Amino acid sequence: MILSSLRDWEIRLLRKKLIDTTNWRIFMTNVIMDLTKISTVSEPAVSYSAQSDRYNHLLTLLGGTKTIKSKVHNELDLILLTRAGLPKKSLDTLSGKLGISMERLSRLLNISLRTLQRKKDTDHLSIHVSEQILAIAEVVIRGIEVLGSQQSLEIWLHSQLASINNRKPIDIMDTTIGTQLLLKILGRIEHGVY
Repeated sequence: MILSSLRDWEIRLLRKKLIDTTNWRIFMTNVIMDLTKISTVSEPAVSYSAQSDRYNHLLTLLGGTKTIKSKVHNELDLILLTRAGLPKKSLDTLSGKLGISMERLSRLLNISLRTLQRKKDTDHLSIHVSEQILAIAEVVIRGIEVLGSQQSLEIWLHSQLASINNRKPIDIMDTTIGTQLLLKILGRIEHGVY
């Protein structure tokens, strides 16, 4: 639309000999450059910063760069990390943040404590266990964000909630559906709909 009206102006000006072709081309190039600057929508840097912070929190929660050697910048990196398997050492920090024993964490991950004990800290866990660890870690990060502190999160995780039939949130974190439900509940708490 804009370019067709500019083309009409070009024809009118050239007919009246008010501008020569070379000058018109230079003028049009500048106009088009200005139009592309105007029509380009810049995305806020905050969204990228927030995403970056989310992945940094996730890595920190799982032991930081000393434990997890891969860099995580987006969901695709998380998929690759899950496929490679998280190192067993990442469970130490997570159990501390949840305020539970390694035995309790093993039940949430649907893996026997003895199997975990046999693994070295550098051994990688299966895809399914790694995926469940990331889902639990997501709840922890979101919980701290919404509730304000790790201590508040621990209290909330071990309190009975009417919205889940008087169960404790920690008791339903053993499934992906359970972690997704907890994320929804945290979203409701954040928006005051709880």
